[in-house]
Amino acid sequence: MSEVLSLDNEIRLLLKTGKVVLGARKALRTIKLGKAKAVIIASRIPRWIEEDVKYYARLGGIPVIRFGGTSYDLGTVCGKLFPITTIAVLDPGESGITELGKGEGEVER
Repeated sequence: MSEVLSLDNEIRLLLKTGKVVLGARKALRTIKLGKAKAVIIASRIPRWIEEDVKYYARLGGIPVIRFGGTSYDLGTVCGKLFPITTIAVLDPGESGITELGKGEGEVER
């Protein structure tokens, strides 16, 4: 339970202090350009988004962090009223989100 709250709190802190790109298309563009430090994806997203994100992140050596909730849950954590499938982290700010992703490459919520 504490890991769930930890990831939620890290994402909130990331949004306050760091720089992120919200959305699958913009996140994929950022990953392809090599600007992303980490990627957060929701658990129930379309297969093509998940495959593309994982493929390009693997090529660039970018850790993928899987958020255990749906895209609506991820949007709620971000303070948005719409679903968010993918978050690309450009600058982690004061959050420790990149340390969560350095484990085995994919972290569950």
